[in-house]
Amino acid sequence: MLTFAYEKYGTTRPIQLQVASYLDGNLAIQMVTWEDGFPEPWNTLTVNLPGLREKDCAFVDTNNNGNDILAWLVRHGLAVSTGRQGRSGYCTYPEYRFREKRLREIDADGYENYLQTREKLISY
Repeated sequence: MLTFAYEKYGTTRPIQLQVASYLDGNLAIQMVTWEDGFPEPWNTLTVNLPGLREKDCAFVDTNNNGNDILAWLVRHGLAVSTGRQGRSGYCTYPEYRFREKRLREIDADGYENYLQTREKLISY
């Protein structure tokens, strides 16, 4: 299990990322903490907005995670900015392209399920 140190609210937590897909085939990533040696949902890293994203691209939930999450993604080699943004209500979310190699290292089964779900929906 691969975890990444994440400092928030004055505490550093070991965060595991779980890869999945939203119902429309877009990339979904959940943050799970292992603070006490047991998995506990921490936060959702991505937000799903209307429309199909390019493969491995997702909008990062800066509304609930703050902008510091963007530097965390880059520092750990997880993703790079696409320069695009999406809006929902009063919130603007930056789109990032997650690195396939890192997604496979983090959650190989989850990533394969994401790819299969995406392929089924695209081929329709």
